[in-house]
Amino acid sequence: MDEDSASTERFTMSIGLHETFIVATAAGELDYNSAGLLRQQAKDAWEATDSAGLVLDLSGVTFCDSRGVGVLVLLLKQSREQHRNLVLSSLPALLERILTITGLRTAFRVEASVEEAIQTVQAAPPPEATKDPDSPGQ
Repeated sequence: MDEDSASTERFTMSIGLHETFIVATAAGELDYNSAGLLRQQAKDAWEATDSAGLVLDLSGVTFCDSRGVGVLVLLLKQSREQHRNLVLSSLPALLERILTITGLRTAFRVEASVEEAIQTVQAAPPPEATKDPDSPGQ
């Protein structure tokens, strides 16, 4: 078994539609080799549906490196650009710590469980698009 196939076996994603939003469950190591899978799966789900948002259940994530954090930030940016909600749920202690240390914890909506995240998405208005600080006219 080569290194790439081993890394993809260590990370799994499942995605389902719940009412008007997507519920995605990630498990395993969210790292350089697997972050692209999360990004692509979320992108495909958003393109295939007119969902109001994405609940991302991270309870099964056992490791996360900078590439994994980068994909979470990219998903947050995309959700804001598309006026959709992104709610992270069931953060493992390791990921909670990484987001806190990097100052990103406050950028995300985070709920303790998938059920609470679903309620948050159902109750929340879509986010307003954020302005890119590097764009002209700012």
